[in-house]
Amino acid sequence: MIKNFLKLLFCFFLVSSPAYSLVDEPSSETNKPKLKHYQGEILADEIIKLNDTIDGDTIEGVDFFDDDKLDFKLFSEYAFAKKKAIKFKEGPVDEFSGELRFKGINSFENIGDSMTSTYPFDINAVIESKFFENKFRFFTEYAFTRDVSDLDHEFFGKFSNLYIEQNFSNNHKMRIGTSRAPIGLEGSMSSFSLPLINRAQISRNFGDAIATGVSFLGNKNGFEYNLGGYTSTRFTQGFDDGAEFIGRIGYQPFYKSEGSYFKDLTFYTGADVGHRQKDYQVYSAAVNYEYKKLLMNVEYAYANGSNGDYFVPDKRQGFFTTLGWNFTPNVQLLLRYDCFDPNTSKSGDLNHEYTVGLNYFVFKQRLRFAVNYVFKDNDARNSQSNAIYFLTQFFI
Repeated sequence: MIKNFLKLLFCFFLVSSPAYSLVDEPSSETNKPKLKHYQGEILADEIIKLNDTIDGDTIEGVDFFDDDKLDFKLFSEYAFAKKKAIKFKEGPVDEFSGELRFKGINSFENIGDSMTSTYPFDINAVIESKFFENKFRFFTEYAFTRDVSDLDHEFFGKFSNLYIEQNFSNNHKMRIGTSRAPIGLEGSMSSFSLPLINRAQISRNFGDAIATGVSFLGNKNGFEYNLGGYTSTRFTQGFDDGAEFIGRIGYQPFYKSEGSYFKDLTFYTGADVGHRQKDYQVYSAAVNYEYKKLLMNVEYAYANGSNGDYFVPDKRQGFFTTLGWNFTPNVQLLLRYDCFDPNTSKSGDLNHEYTVGLNYFVFKQRLRFAVNYVFKDNDARNSQSNAIYFLTQFFI
């Protein structure tokens, strides 16, 4: 039993090592430099932004010292803080990496005299490869725990990402395949990078979509864009329902103004126009602002029919605003007001949500704990509820 346990511990430690190289290294211990310090972004003294995203290019880097002691701190840094990669110095493949992502949410909600408790969790596997001198990139993410029992092709329905990118330059690239549709601020974000535990209501209803198509992404001179044509069939189930255009453009007017209060002020506009059963249009406008430790955003969206993870023909609208303060690079406080109208042809049916959230980032999003309190006020049902959510998230 002890022998098997030691073997298992050794394998886990080996897999959790920060990086591997397939090139020959000097065998002499006297000629081999002693590795003492890794540098990167994960533990850098930077705040977590409201629009940070999780993808293969944003999770590298670590900053810690090796003191030759296998203590808990050092072990956790090796296990969680850095993406594990195999790097090649020759051949078409430049880098290959893989990891598991876990997110568990323990919720307690009180409605009237009843209390409900749930613990949904996500386990995703990620594989990424860069090749031909980083001009091309393959990225896939498979959601093992996603419920796809209502889909025709369950295997393909669990892909959150399955695409290949070509980098035309450092600022512009093309993506072909399946990825999260860029509908709104939070609609375009991975569930692992949301500032609060749950998406805002317009993001849940209009933008929670996995789409297959071709898109062009980039940024230049204060502009950023994500424009593409997709099939309106969701979750990689085919191309039968129709087609759609999804686009989001952002502009940072004071991006050159170093030291300005408005340097990190960004305006966004977006559209999702297509056909699935009927024609639909979703339009959005948003503002994102950052200054030192202060974070703020606001977004409004209107839908004449919408196609999130399923089609809804109703006219709907809503907006949310989030205010954040980073006490330290690891501790973040968030406040949100969220309002949603599920049918604009009816009156007195608004849904209001008020959220207070506290994030603790051990290694940014790679090891994170959070707690949210949400007060919900439903005008249509004339009901109120209180909910508490606890989040545990890690990548290995």
